[in-house]
Amino acid sequence: MVLAIGGLIIPIRTVLLFSYFIIILVCITLVGSVSFYISYKTMGRQAESTSSQLVQQIEKNMDNDFHSKRNLLLASYNDPSYVDGINRYQDMSNKERFEFRQRIGDLYLKSFYVTPIRDFIRFHIYYSTGELLSASDESGMRNASQVRNSEWFRSAVAQNGEVFFSSLIPETERSETEEAAYFSAIMIRDFSNPDLFIIVRAEYRSELFNSIGRNDALSAKSSILILDEGNRLVYASGDTNVAELNLTSKVSGSKGKLWLEIDGEERLVSYTASSYSNWKAVLVVPKSDIFGSLDIIKTTVIFTACIAFVITLLISILFGQRITKPILHLYKSVNRMKRGDFSARVEVKRNDEIGRIGMNFNAMQEELQNLIETKYVNQIKLQEVELAMLYSQINPHFLYNTLDSIRAMADYYRVQEIGQMAESLADIFRYNTRNKDEVVTLQEELVQIDAYMSIQRIRFEEKIEYEQLIEEELYSFPLLKMTLQPLVENAVFHGIERKRGKGKITVAVKREGDKVALSVLDDGVGMSEKHLAEIRNTLRPPLQQDHMVSNSARMGIGIQNVFSRYKIRFGEQFEFEINSKKGEGTEIKLLYPSESGPMIE
Repeated sequence: MVLAIGGLIIPIRTVLLFSYFIIILVCITLVGSVSFYISYKTMGRQAESTSSQLVQQIEKNMDNDFHSKRNLLLASYNDPSYVDGINRYQDMSNKERFEFRQRIGDLYLKSFYVTPIRDFIRFHIYYSTGELLSASDESGMRNASQVRNSEWFRSAVAQNGEVFFSSLIPETERSETEEAAYFSAIMIRDFSNPDLFIIVRAEYRSELFNSIGRNDALSAKSSILILDEGNRLVYASGDTNVAELNLTSKVSGSKGKLWLEIDGEERLVSYTASSYSNWKAVLVVPKSDIFGSLDIIKTTVIFTACIAFVITLLISILFGQRITKPILHLYKSVNRMKRGDFSARVEVKRNDEIGRIGMNFNAMQEELQNLIETKYVNQIKLQEVELAMLYSQINPHFLYNTLDSIRAMADYYRVQEIGQMAESLADIFRYNTRNKDEVVTLQEELVQIDAYMSIQRIRFEEKIEYEQLIEEELYSFPLLKMTLQPLVENAVFHGIERKRGKGKITVAVKREGDKVALSVLDDGVGMSEKHLAEIRNTLRPPLQQDHMVSNSARMGIGIQNVFSRYKIRFGEQFEFEINSKKGEGTEIKLLYPSESGPMIE
């Protein structure tokens, strides 16, 4: 058994096999896609949650360390004499100043060295004037003016007694032997005398952040970044390319998470800001580290699909023959009947749907000859009835309107126009009653249309302009009687009569390839797309037409009659087009073979 698709013959076994493959493929793809999507979303949420928890833990550990370092900076508050010395420093003698600087330096040496701090480097103590009072080593800025105008000094003062953490260490204060990662600074003062104070600044290595970066929960490709209050990079672990990126505009706010493409790979960036120091802990994790386990799901789905395809192939081969063999036998019997051998019978061995088809096929062959004869006789009679019906459907309102116009003009004694209308009307009825031929020439049909339009021009007082565009050689071309009159009448009453102002009707006949094209065009009111669709729906072969025509489509009954008469004559060789736009007019076009053998027969 075979199927023909677009001229290509495909065995039904191939179709079944292909169908099985498609069904399995769709099912596996659907299940695999849904599973993959759910796993992807679940792992993504878990990774985001884990990253958020990790940066929060980093921020908490950093805050605890910063809090301890803040307490060391507040050591001078433990003895009121230090605060009193700050207030009196400018009034002290040189000796007293020396002793005060020595005492306060010793205080902070004990604070930072008695309690060992693993990442502590040095401290500096500056007076409010910018003078360096003490330092744990030989470093420190000696120029008081530079100190007062430095950004870190002004930022520490702006904290108004709160601790200030920053990585903003001027190049002039950096040691050549030991690089400081960040510093903490605080203003010590008597709150009753806020203009006199000292700034204690302590510098630290990055040991705290190195311990954080060695977190066992992080993958080798993950990175931890620490940003200070000004979003300046203080520390970075892992990928150096990540450290070089400017994340300032991307990690704004107190906390959040986002996906960024870095070096051609998507990465999850999670961050949180410390409410204590305003520093940010940023964690950058590659997407491959998060979703690497999804490769196992992909492999499983692909492996399952391969197994399903193999099973499908075996099933289609085993059961395909049982399904297709009786269908193939029925197909061969149909071919024999197609060649005229009505003695062919289908061997029925099954009691299922295929077996019943074979039984019905055998019964159909026994009656086929009688059905063929009955069909031809009934079709001839049906066409005769259809033709008689078409002639009987000529719209009588034209006669009524014409007689009504004659009566109206008679009331006004317009004798000349009455005579002209009466003569034209007589020519029309003479053409319809005396000419018994079904086929006439185009010239004869145009003479009748001239008489018809003569009456309409009198009725509408020059409102209608009529034009003929005919190729000279086609005047003797045969066509069915009463072809143009229904079309022109439709253009007058449904197109021009409803239009404000003048209108034009054009009858054109010309050759288009091996066909003759006859068209009636008006520039009247046209029709809506819905109305046009209803009329087109009535244009079907006579045997397919409904017995009842809806009221909305009755306007096209004359068009339907013309279409039916030509369809009976020419069948598929006949083409009929109707196009219209609201407010622009309507065109009706007939195309039939220039060699009109079926018309003359």
